[in-house]
Amino acid sequence: MYPRLPGEAGHSISYEIKKQSAYISLGLLALLFPFIPKELIVLGILLGTIGIIYMPKGSPLFKAMASEKDREAGVLLGPLKFCGALLLLAILTIVLNFPVYVLAAVIGAVAFGEGTASIVNLLAKGDRDVFWSVTLLVMGTAFAFIFGTWVLVKGEYPVPNGADPLYFMFFLSVIGTVTGALLYTIVDEDDIAVPLGAGMAMWLFSSFNYSRVPDPAEIAVAVAIPFAIGIMSYKLNAVDLSGALSGVMLGLFMIVFGEGLSWFALILVFLFLGALFTKYKYGYKKKLGAAEANAGSRGYKNVFGNCFVPLVFVVLYGVVGTANIPYFGIVDKSIYLVGFLGSMAMATADTLASEIGSTYKGQPWMITTFERVPPGTDGGVSPLGEAASLFGAAAIAVSAFLMGMMGSGAGPMIFLTVLMGFVGTNIDSLLGATLQHQRILSNAGVNFAATLITGLLAMLIYYLFFL
Repeated sequence: MYPRLPGEAGHSISYEIKKQSAYISLGLLALLFPFIPKELIVLGILLGTIGIIYMPKGSPLFKAMASEKDREAGVLLGPLKFCGALLLLAILTIVLNFPVYVLAAVIGAVAFGEGTASIVNLLAKGDRDVFWSVTLLVMGTAFAFIFGTWVLVKGEYPVPNGADPLYFMFFLSVIGTVTGALLYTIVDEDDIAVPLGAGMAMWLFSSFNYSRVPDPAEIAVAVAIPFAIGIMSYKLNAVDLSGALSGVMLGLFMIVFGEGLSWFALILVFLFLGALFTKYKYGYKKKLGAAEANAGSRGYKNVFGNCFVPLVFVVLYGVVGTANIPYFGIVDKSIYLVGFLGSMAMATADTLASEIGSTYKGQPWMITTFERVPPGTDGGVSPLGEAASLFGAAAIAVSAFLMGMMGSGAGPMIFLTVLMGFVGTNIDSLLGATLQHQRILSNAGVNFAATLITGLLAMLIYYLFFL
């Protein structure tokens, strides 16, 4: 997991400063982007990549910047991967009209933001993970915004629906930086996936037609609240750093596209109940082999396995709104709320069914054969687990009702939310007994599939019987 501390990979303050200085030197070239053709941008990055590949191993620059891993490989791996990622994105500016201002923003976030965070991480005392996260989110956003805005304004590129260029670029900068920060906790620090992932995320959200782009104050709140909650959860060992930053990404999208805190609050209900009952009789569950790994600390796989589908429904609610869906015609955007509630109820109900149900004193039944199986077996169900699933689904339904999310259609939505939570839990068990047991899907894959099936099924039932 990133960030690495001094000595763990041969890092030192002097090495880190030299390395980041090289990134920054390359990054300053982005200031020329508004004044040169895309083809020259590609050519310049290509020449830089070739220069790194063929840099003499005995040259002063190589000796000054090379880590032990670089010397073994005979090439500066970090700068090479960084340039390789930029080259791919630059080629996309020609082939698929990838925005040049997004390319510049990626350079700002990675070359300057991550560089500053790396140096601060080496100098900081105390909890360096927290220092690194805060520095990267703040400085990465700042430099992505500066570089992206410079190119966006000077290059006179269009923005969706005539939105304020500054608001639009700040929004994209936050999205790219949060994505990059999350990827840093998952992959190697110099992995090509970091700049590519940040760039692709910004590209995706630059392509939507927004009726309104949130102002920077709203976006800052949408990041600060989930970040504070994520850090508290991290300190309590409820999530690891990747889980905390996953929560920041979810919170940002939930608050911005859900038009308030209600949608995000339901995610908090899920995370709170999940963390609470993961710790419930943890020693007993560990003895049975049914306990969550890492002392119950949950990471990005658990967060996205359960919450990615609800996140998609939130974005559809905020971006698409009332839509003309093939074979269904004009459908009110409330249908995305139903999908969200159904998938969230399933995620919560399944988590509680697993964590509480595994403490059942008797032997569960396999959902496919009804044979007795040991506690914690994938696909095993028990009366206690089924009751726990109803409790979890009801918690989501009642929370959504109390927060006023359901409006005049509260009755059908409450019924459908509880029903889908219970049905979805058993769908998850069925997938666990078949696809997971055969190792076709992982646990996170089963969670993703079950939330998707449940959310879509909730939307279909709502459309057929309640609209």
